Amino acid sequence: MCARPEPPLAVRPVPRAAEPLTPEPVMSRYVAPLGFTLAAVWVAVLFVLASGTH
Repeated sequence: MCARPEPPLAVRPVPRAAEPLTPEPVMSRYVAPLGFTLAAVWVAVLFVLASGTH
């Protein structure tokens, strides 16, 4: 007669998809290291240019 109470939201199992709905492009994993490398090279170039003007 009584409806079974639903468990709290934190206790419910979260359904997980086998694959994400929007798969990540393969090249996106290289974007952050490439940006970091380019920034490091740019800082090195600026350092060389600044130290060469004495």
